[in-house]
Amino acid sequence: GGGGRLVAGALERIEMPPSRKRGSKGGSSSSKKKMAKTSAATGTVLSFDRYADEDEGCVTMEGLAKLAEDLGIDPSSDTKLLALCWRLGASKPGAIQKDEWAKLGTCPDLPTFGSTPTLEALKAGWGQLDPAFLENAEFRPFYKFCFEFNREGTKKFLERETAIGLLPLCIENRSVHTRPFIKFLESKSEDFKLNRDQWCSFLDFSVAIGPAPGFEGWDAEESSWPILLDEFVEWAKAQPADLFVEDKAAADEKKKDTKKKKK
Repeated sequence: GGGGRLVAGALERIEMPPSRKRGSKGGSSSSKKKMAKTSAATGTVLSFDRYADEDEGCVTMEGLAKLAEDLGIDPSSDTKLLALCWRLGASKPGAIQKDEWAKLGTCPDLPTFGSTPTLEALKAGWGQLDPAFLENAEFRPFYKFCFEFNREGTKKFLERETAIGLLPLCIENRSVHTRPFIKFLESKSEDFKLNRDQWCSFLDFSVAIGPAPGFEGWDAEESSWPILLDEFVEWAKAQPADLFVEDKAAADEKKKDTKKKKK
């Protein structure tokens, strides 16, 4: 919890006072060096060294927290920070490597493309990173990335609390099942883990299956969904109907929007 909570599960584990490593070196001079702004004609250069952890040789969660601070965004709720890491091609959980950071200037989907990347350019075009703009086909790899980036090290799962915090932020209004599914996860034991197949299947389930409590399109006999989703349906069907009032309204609204788009 707390004010240091960041959007990604791995990021959530940072409770932002400054890192012990830096303090242990007694090296306020090194942090001053990192803080020094590199001026370009157009603003503050987003240099790798400004945000990277010297010991790790990459931008860690602490560096992303610093970037969020510089951008003036709330890293506990701004999914555009995750979208940035995805566009940079972050290949390891909770870290941006130097060659990945360099894509700030070479990735055409970023507002810093084509020139020396500056904080001002990133800030000015920050809105274009919103995952809400992604078509479904492109959203799918972003959604999967959210799982991969938030794993801890070599673990192949998300902790229950991480999944509960992360899922609504990543999927936003693309699912009418999010609220009851989160309640279902909250009913699980604290040591419950969500694996990649379960995470990715929830998106497919959201596209294919109608809202609770009807779950149109779901067949108990023929289900090929992960067992967790079968359990979710059974659990939801046993809940009082008023749990789903908002979700049905959201589904009806979504249908209206789809019809408008078709027109």
